[in-house]
Order: sequence, then C-alpha cells, then structure tokens
Amino acid sequence: MSKLFIFGIGGTGSRVLRSLTMMLASGVKVGADEIVPIIIDPDTSNADLTRTVSLLNKYSAIRDNLQFSTGNENRFFRTEIKQIIPNYTLLINDTDDKSFQQFIDYASMNKANQALTKMLFSEKNLQSSMEVGFKGNPNIGSVVLNQIAHSSDFETFASDFSDGDRIFIISSIFGGTGASGFPLLLKTLRTGKNFPNHDIINRATIGAITILPYFKLKQDDDSEIDSSTFISKTKSALAYYESNISKNGSIDALYYLADDVAKTYENHEGGSAQQNDAHLIEFLGATAIVDFSNSTYTGTSNMELGIKDGADTVSFNSFYQRMRNMLYNPMVQFTMMSNALTYKAETYKSSSFNANNGNFEDLYNSIFFNDLTDFFRKYHEWLKEMRENKRSLYLFNLSCGDKPFDLVEGVKPKRILSKFSDYNLVTDRLNSAVRNCKSSGKENKFLEMFYLGTQKLVKEKLSN
Repeated sequence: MSKLFIFGIGGTGSRVLRSLTMMLASGVKVGADEIVPIIIDPDTSNADLTRTVSLLNKYSAIRDNLQFSTGNENRFFRTEIKQIIPNYTLLINDTDDKSFQQFIDYASMNKANQALTKMLFSEKNLQSSMEVGFKGNPNIGSVVLNQIAHSSDFETFASDFSDGDRIFIISSIFGGTGASGFPLLLKTLRTGKNFPNHDIINRATIGAITILPYFKLKQDDDSEIDSSTFISKTKSALAYYESNISKNGSIDALYYLADDVAKTYENHEGGSAQQNDAHLIEFLGATAIVDFSNSTYTGTSNMELGIKDGADTVSFNSFYQRMRNMLYNPMVQFTMMSNALTYKAETYKSSSFNANNGNFEDLYNSIFFNDLTDFFRKYHEWLKEMRENKRSLYLFNLSCGDKPFDLVEGVKPKRILSKFSDYNLVTDRLNSAVRNCKSSGKENKFLEMFYLGTQKLVKEKLSN
C-alpha cells in the first residue's frame, strides 16, 4: 500500500491539513492508499493545531468503522489517514518555558562565542520565549528545529517509510516556523544518513507548497510579529529557495500560492487564541497535495495556480476544468449528504424512509452516526469560514432549505422528467440506491447508499 507522508509545518501547515481532511472525507481522489500527517509546531497549544488534530481523530474514528471491499463503490472517507506518532505531532524538546538564550545555553558560552551569538541574534531574539513558536524569526527556528532528525518521532516516520512512498511538505514563507523548517527538513530528507531507511528516503519523490503572504495582522507594539515585514521576509526566503532548493534539484515539485487580497486578523502570537478562520489559500494548498499525489515528475517542477478572474468571491465557476474535475462531484455529493442528514435528519431517521427497513434501524443511535453528524457540523463551519473570509470562497448555499438542488453557487439545477421533486426526489434516489449496494455492514451500506444516490442526483440535476 502506497503512503503519502505530509509534513505540516507551523499554523499554516495545520490549516492546510484541515482543508485536505475535508476533501478526503468527500472522496477527492489522491494517488496514495494512506495519508500520514506529521505536524511540526513547537506551539502545541496553538488552536489551529488542536482543531486539526481533533478533526483528524474524528475522521479516523469514522473510517475505522468502514471496510472498502472491491464491490463497495463508496468514496466518502475512503482514503485512510494513518497516525504513527501521538496527536500526529512531532515532539520538539526544550521549548516550554524557555527563552532562546536559555535554549542555546548562552550563559555557559565563553566570551568569544557570546560575542558571535550577539552578532547573529538581536537582544530581542535572545530574550524571546519559544513556548508559542518562533514568532516570525526563522533564524531562531533554524537553530531549534535542528533537533528534528534526531528525535524518536522522526525515527518512527523513517521506520514506516517504504520504497515508492512519497513526501509532501506544507509551510509558509513569511513567518518563523515554516520558513525555517522547510529547507531544514528538506535537507535532512535528501542528505541525512542517521535514520532508518535513509537510502530510500534520500531518493524519494518529494513535493512541497510554500505559501506566501495571504493575510495581515493588526499592528501591536507588544507583539513580536509585525506583518509589515512579511513581504521583505518573503523576498529573502524566495531568493534562498531559488539557489538552494529549486536549482540544485533537491525537490521534485514546488508549488507557490499567495493572494494580494488580504484580510487583517487579530495579532495573536500563538497559543489557544491563534485560530484563524479557514481561507481560500489553504483550500487551494490542499489541492496542490492532491495534484502532487497524482502526478509524475522528471526534474524540478515549479508551479503556480491561477483562477479565471480576480473577483472578490470565488466559486466552482472560477476554477479551470482540471481543478473543477478534481473537486466538483465529490464535494457536491458530500455536501448534499451532509445537508440531508443535518437539516432533514428526522425524515431520514424515521420508518417512513423505506431504505431504513431491514438495514439501518439501530444505526442512528450509534457512536458512528454521532461522529458522522459531528463531522458534518465541522464541515459546515469550515465552508462558512471560507465563505465569510477575504477573498471569499463561496461554493455552496447551505441555507437552501427545502430546495436541496439550489445547493451549488452559480449552478442552476436542471429540470428532469420525474413525479418527484426536491427532497422527495432525494429520498426516491436513496431508496433505489440501497438496493444496488454491494457492501456489507450497516455503516458501509449507509454511506454507499448516500454515495450512489447523490452520484445519480448530481448527474441528473447538477452536472457541470
């Protein structure tokens, strides 16, 4: 079974993983049997991280109840997300309650080394607390993250790696953790020799996405993060990446993403207060992972993504055909199912829904169904956050009420010849679909029924 190991570095890494998890739930096809997330973030209380870990756990709890035999056509939750280290998070030692100068043991250095250190790091750098990350200081991050390759968690990753597996790295270029972690991690993967399977890891197919500025932070004189420096830091990092990553052939595919329409967030250095709303750029970052997993490379490929127009609101109609083909059917089907089981739950839990009889009577009181409906709640929150962000990603009308086919923004439902309409048509297609399910077990059959039913409905009413 092929695996795709995804290193998500910093808050941006966690947020892109959140979007990818939603896509995997909807059945977007990736070129791997298993996804293995590994989050690298010294700020383990970062709310972006804890929210993503919670979502990954919820996905896995649902996936553990499903078996995908050859006959099971369902693609919802089909890709396995594998956890190989606790909380999917690589442990970074000695950053709690420590300043940077304590971490490097500045006090025990001789005078010459102290003088050299002061040339490389400002007094503010030396006094900086590392408990909530590196706060826009990649020079600090590059020192602290040097320990990664020597950690037991990294050894666990290396031991699990097999020939033919791939690696993808998510990072931002304008902060501290991502900007320092990406080149350091890539160098370790390409040249490191002191970990298991180093020979196959050194020559593995590796891709990465580097995310340029796409938001701003409110000015706060008490904060070490100043978003007015994002562009200058980005220029410096891009120059370094060109010379030390792209030109030397150390990476197979490097994706770039940015947006010049930037929303201004509250300035939180980290911790539980750092929880940014989902954003179009993170959504598109997840599509880069999907694209990488399904592509082959000869030499280094550098890629950017364009959309059809620069409107403040982006919909499926804004995407070129390749992107639309990747996302449209899976996400429309999944959203149609989530709407039905969120807003019409009592209808589909009742005995009047014929498909229940002999199939799902005891499903609706199960932990599995509770997990599924909780995942739908998280999914709807994610969609709403992106819709309300700047630039807006407005894919679905979640308040379409009794008109389930008024679902896709910018897509008018087709008229078909049927005695049924609206949710009566949904119910009819589900009743037909359950008779065609080939999977066994109520959880498998339930999701396969919704997959087959919504597949037919999208083809009839909302095909692009």
